[in-house]
Amino acid sequence: MLGQLLTVWTIRLALALYVAWLAGWLCTRSPRWAVVARWLWTAGCVFFLVHVACAFQFHHHWSHAAAWQDTAEQTQALLGVAFGDGIYFSYGFLVLWVLDVLWMWSVADPLKTPWPRVLVHLLLFFIAFNGAIVFEAGPTRPAGIVACLALAVLATRAAYLWWPSKENVPQTVLPTPDS
Repeated sequence: MLGQLLTVWTIRLALALYVAWLAGWLCTRSPRWAVVARWLWTAGCVFFLVHVACAFQFHHHWSHAAAWQDTAEQTQALLGVAFGDGIYFSYGFLVLWVLDVLWMWSVADPLKTPWPRVLVHLLLFFIAFNGAIVFEAGPTRPAGIVACLALAVLATRAAYLWWPSKENVPQTVLPTPDS
């Protein structure tokens, strides 16, 4: 019972911190946010590491084969196809998150996001979306849907605010028929 609670709540906390970090990243670029962002992102990663350890300890008994089989059974039940290799997406998520935390702590300004890092976050979001909504039931699914809708609103707002205005975009001058 305790193992189940630890496994469930560590992933919920990790994802809540992930959503908080994404929301902050979409809303602000203040230097104060840079400090908070590093700690939020790191805490979320730590909770995810603890979640993985709990899942392997309490559910898979430190067996990759058992984790693979469990993943295959879940995809079979949901999609009609047994795909145990989906466990590698979880491993990739773990590695990418840890590497991104290390990157955040190694740069002077973590708010400057190079394009490869945006791609990493799109992949992380895709995996988190599937883990929290597609393959999850119970209260995590509706909470995940609400979080994704809120993030979509924030992303739309951010895109609107950061998109160059007509006044700032050089216009091509085309010849008129009179010239």
